[in-house]
Amino acid sequence: MAVTLFGQNDTGIEDDGLSPFEKAELRGLLELDFSDLSKTPIKSVLGYDLEHWKNPASVHVIRPDDITDFGFANSVEALRAVPGMHVSRGLAYDNFAAMRNFSGFTPQKFLGKIGGREVSQLMLGSANYSVDDYPVAVIDRIEIIRGPGASIWGTNAVNGVINLVTKHSSDTEGDSVRLLIQDNGTFMADYVHGAQISDDSYYRVWVRDQEYAEGTLESGLPARDDGYLRKAGFRYDTEIGSDLNFYIAGGGATRRLEHTLDLSNRLLYDLSSLTLAEQAGIKLALGLPPSTVLGPVPLTIAQSLPIGQPPSASYNPLTWATLSNGQVPYLFGLNTARFENYGELTNDSGHVVAKLDGITDSDLEWSVTGAIEHTEISLGHIGFDWDQTQYDLGIDANRPLGDFQRLSFGLAVRRTELDVTSKVIEPFAYSSLKNLSLLSSPANLFLQSSYSDSTPILSYNQEFTEIDRFTAYIQDSISLTDSVEVSIGTKFEENDLAGTGFQPGVRASWLANNSNVLWAGYSKAHRQPSLRERYTTLTPAKVWIPNPPLPGGGVWSNIKFEGDESLDREEIDAYEIGWRSRPDENLLIELSSYYYDTKNAVLASQTSVNAYEAKNAKSYGGELSIDWDVSHVWNLRGGYSLARGEIEGERSYDFPERTANLTSRFAYSDDLTFVQGLYYSGETQIPSDYNPITIPAHFRLDLGIVWEPKDGWEIGLFGRDLLEPYHIETMYPGIDVEPARVERTFLLSIYKKF
Repeated sequence: MAVTLFGQNDTGIEDDGLSPFEKAELRGLLELDFSDLSKTPIKSVLGYDLEHWKNPASVHVIRPDDITDFGFANSVEALRAVPGMHVSRGLAYDNFAAMRNFSGFTPQKFLGKIGGREVSQLMLGSANYSVDDYPVAVIDRIEIIRGPGASIWGTNAVNGVINLVTKHSSDTEGDSVRLLIQDNGTFMADYVHGAQISDDSYYRVWVRDQEYAEGTLESGLPARDDGYLRKAGFRYDTEIGSDLNFYIAGGGATRRLEHTLDLSNRLLYDLSSLTLAEQAGIKLALGLPPSTVLGPVPLTIAQSLPIGQPPSASYNPLTWATLSNGQVPYLFGLNTARFENYGELTNDSGHVVAKLDGITDSDLEWSVTGAIEHTEISLGHIGFDWDQTQYDLGIDANRPLGDFQRLSFGLAVRRTELDVTSKVIEPFAYSSLKNLSLLSSPANLFLQSSYSDSTPILSYNQEFTEIDRFTAYIQDSISLTDSVEVSIGTKFEENDLAGTGFQPGVRASWLANNSNVLWAGYSKAHRQPSLRERYTTLTPAKVWIPNPPLPGGGVWSNIKFEGDESLDREEIDAYEIGWRSRPDENLLIELSSYYYDTKNAVLASQTSVNAYEAKNAKSYGGELSIDWDVSHVWNLRGGYSLARGEIEGERSYDFPERTANLTSRFAYSDDLTFVQGLYYSGETQIPSDYNPITIPAHFRLDLGIVWEPKDGWEIGLFGRDLLEPYHIETMYPGIDVEPARVERTFLLSIYKKF
């Protein structure tokens, strides 16, 4: 029997003639309700529906059961079990996802789509998947497409795409409730209600309340990261005609949290500006070699040294006295009070998305999608806020051209409007002398309070508040033979941030036999620098430069790092090869390897006056995944990833070189299932402007039991991070005081399905 990847043979297929791929697919269909057969979700990376095993790319699919069976609160946690993904938790409320090399959570270098919307924020270049998440009862699937996909998906689809697809409203009739209670006090509740309006119209509404308990920093101090997230949403689906469908969906969210900024060494005293005699006295008092080079040190340390101090009129000592929180070791082995500024971190957002799709008599499948989204974000701990309103309109279509060819094409337009504000937080709102000559006589010392330095920690160039983007793509997929398929296409983009460019791509697959598929792909992918990287100015610290001839005299000076408006788009030559094998219907093996060569990679600057600079970078690695039904009651899934990165020939370690996972489901009986998840992450290094840290390699072991007392109900008890009391995983570079502990926890889950 000849098998084509893009279509079915006209001849009948006997059961004993099916390949292992087709047997596994048929078994999955037979396990579905009859009413669901016509709506079986099919995965695609080529712009049209295609069975998972036929896709010429590394594709991993997360189903709702993969979330609930392992006690994950939201979908981003389930990404831990995806090869090539690295999920890490900072404070109590967020899990961050990264894909392959150079794609950290700030900024990400993969594309995120949730419920038909592109959710990456222009300001930071990343998405907040905890805020944009949906109740598990309305999630149909999450497609994780690793590898070059720019010719269809466009800018920022550098390392891949995460696409969360929601269910049709007809699949959510009735009521669904999910409760999760964690032993530390964290709580989440989802409620979903759906109903039929008429023969061809359905709707659903849902609400979520999530309360975050306060965590603990690595030092044992309270993290002060408690807060809440509250959300609501709706969807309405109707069939306008036999081949014409429409839906409209929307939602809103509000989140209130506390966050902290470490100030301890952001107010500095420049020892190198002292007289040589004063420097010698400091070295002698501290027992330092005479050759020691002194530089800026935290003001709290300088206050314990035998030197004159900045005049109290130049900063507010009473304000700073209220910010002390514990003792922390700093330079020279001294201990000093740590100063922290707490502020509210808020996120208010709402969106509406609508889609009309159909199929013509000539088999042209088409859709028109429009979306409006408004987001208001405040980083109160640093005094930086922005509002973003985004308008999207897109058209997608595909059509077969004969029996062996299919053409996909589309175009889209986006308009983004921003309103950005920044202010000086109180601890930094101190006086600053602009002219050393004002200290020429003691009579002028009072003038120190007459000059205010109003430079905020983060400020934005207000010239760039309206940003437009236009894109168009075309992709042609051809069956050269019964076993060889080739897809070639390109994406055109006119972007105010990334300029004008084409992103070509080609993919090919070969069905070597009924059990093995090999593929290869190439893409010239682009990533646009975020607004923060191009148009913000970071003032992370301020230095007191003493004027030795005048006791107590000197000047405060800002340390500034500006964004670089000249930063061009990153251009990545991305290559991938892969192999998918199914020796029998119970075992699926997938192996992929990639190599990325990046020109103008935007990275944090180490030496420049700019906050970011463009460098050449390379990354390479691969992933192995296995899905094995050991028996009809036991399933094992595992993955292993190797990832290495280089910047200008130097190794980079901000992404773990090795990650691995192994999950198990064992159905002890019809109503009792035991689950296990074991995850490994290699060592990573987190850069920071004041506190770079190393995250040690660590294992995570989760165990759980899921009981189904009656049809449609699940009760789960889970233990997470059971191997050790706590470990650390990540932090916000340059903002967090220190990482928070990821502690051993126990969780109770109660879930009523539709």
